[in-house]
Amino acid sequence: MTRLLAFAALLVALPAGAQETLLIEDVATHSAGMGRTDGPFTLVSLRDGALVVAPEATVRADSASAAWDLGIRGTEVILNGGASGPGGLRGALVAEPFDAVTALPDTLMADGEGECPRGAARVVCHGSGNGWYTYAGNGVEPVAGRTLVVVRPDGSAAKVRFVRYVLGEEVGGVRPRFVTLEVVPLGAGS
Repeated sequence: MTRLLAFAALLVALPAGAQETLLIEDVATHSAGMGRTDGPFTLVSLRDGALVVAPEATVRADSASAAWDLGIRGTEVILNGGASGPGGLRGALVAEPFDAVTALPDTLMADGEGECPRGAARVVCHGSGNGWYTYAGNGVEPVAGRTLVVVRPDGSAAKVRFVRYVLGEEVGGVRPRFVTLEVVPLGAGS
């Protein structure tokens, strides 16, 4: 009983943010290769890290729902809102380190609004240096000083950091890609 009370006291003593961090590891994504933008998006919930629709799924009914927040295809990212989905999400990719983001940015938009130097107009522009990553000596490297902020129609918000991007070994002529994300809610306690 004493150990249980000590554990409970430790949980209460931890900062609230430490308990709310969600690490979504090794999300498998589809990509037909560098510079190609075809194939399905992997759809992810930022609330619980659930894979709503995997890239190999043949039934994609949930893609037309609010069950997902973020879609990833290789290095390409979409938000479930505006031109990319019915979820009503808005966001901004801010030029601030992840830990420094504590409030919503002034400008939020949905996919399809604004402009991108390459490809479709999205909250997270596609292409090296245009969005969340750059091409570096070892492949795709997340940009450390950029944070994605996502706001849902109910007013809840989260900040997202792209932790790493790994290009796997070739299997059947395809090299799988894996993205790891860190997600922290933004709100009164942030």
